[in-house]
Amino acid sequence: MEKSKLKIVNISSKGFKKELIVSSKDVSTLHAFLKRIIKGNLMLVNTNLGLDVYYHANQNYRDLIFSTFLLLVTSKGKSADHYFVKSLDSEFEIKHETQLFFQNLVKNPLLFKSYSNSLFNQLDVNYAHNAIIINELLGLWLGVLEYNSSNKTWLKALAPYVSKFSEENTFKACQIVSRRLIQESLHVIRSN
Repeated sequence: MEKSKLKIVNISSKGFKKELIVSSKDVSTLHAFLKRIIKGNLMLVNTNLGLDVYYHANQNYRDLIFSTFLLLVTSKGKSADHYFVKSLDSEFEIKHETQLFFQNLVKNPLLFKSYSNSLFNQLDVNYAHNAIIINELLGLWLGVLEYNSSNKTWLKALAPYVSKFSEENTFKACQIVSRRLIQESLHVIRSN
């Protein structure tokens, strides 16, 4: 069986607004529904630049994700015409789009700072449940940073967020692994 790969579906509004694309409640509803269908690692990140759905699967769930998203927003008077949808299905596509996205974002320092703060706060909150996806993303982002090391503006802007997040969550990852090992050990002891 083929190893499932990281895929990303990005949904963004055609008109930039200084508000989230959907409410936190809607993100929770969308996550709960998609988790039952996709059954793999799944993480949603909701910022004023759009909603990113990160997941591991062998197949592409772009249409399902967007249709489910539309069910939530059509009740608020929106339609598919109000949104752009982008699906990234390979490591190459993810790296390429990440590079383009951050190159454009760095040109607007206030927007970059706001987006980065929101993104890394959500990653921090989600780390315990989504460590596999987040660590994979960090690896991809670090690779893009290394590739763009000649672009000092880009490197200077993004590197502090990535390194701070990596340092903080290395300790959390060790705690999670330790906790799981203890639980498994106790389970083995009880079953004997």
